[in-house]
Amino acid sequence: MEEERKSIEKEIGRLVSQGVKLSRIVILSPNIKEKSCLAGMDHIKEWPLGGVEDRGVIRFSTIRSFKGLEADIVFLVDIREGTLACTGTDVYVGASRGRYLLYVFHHAGMDIRSIKTLGQC
Repeated sequence: MEEERKSIEKEIGRLVSQGVKLSRIVILSPNIKEKSCLAGMDHIKEWPLGGVEDRGVIRFSTIRSFKGLEADIVFLVDIREGTLACTGTDVYVGASRGRYLLYVFHHAGMDIRSIKTLGQC
C-alpha cells in the first residue's frame, strides 16, 4: 500500500506542478476510504483530501457512489482481482468516469492483462 500511496503522490504532484486544479482530480476505489490504500489520510502531501461534495480539494469516492458522475482526471486505486468489492463492472464504471485522463493502480501481483478482462461487460 505504501508504494501505491507514493505513486499517487508523485502523479498528483506532477499534475499540480503543471497547473491542474485539485478540484479536477477524483480518486475512486472499490473500497471506502477507511479500507483503501489512503486509509487515515486527510492530505496527500500538502493537498487536502475530501469527499465528492467538497470544493478545492482532491476528492475521494467509492466507485459505486460516483456512478453517473464525471471528473477530468480519475485515479482508480485498490484494484485487486477476485475481490467482491472490485468486480469487472466496478472497474468499467470507475474507468469510464474520467473525461481526459485515467490512472489505474492495481495490486502488484495482478496480471495486467486481467485489468482488460475485468472491464469487459
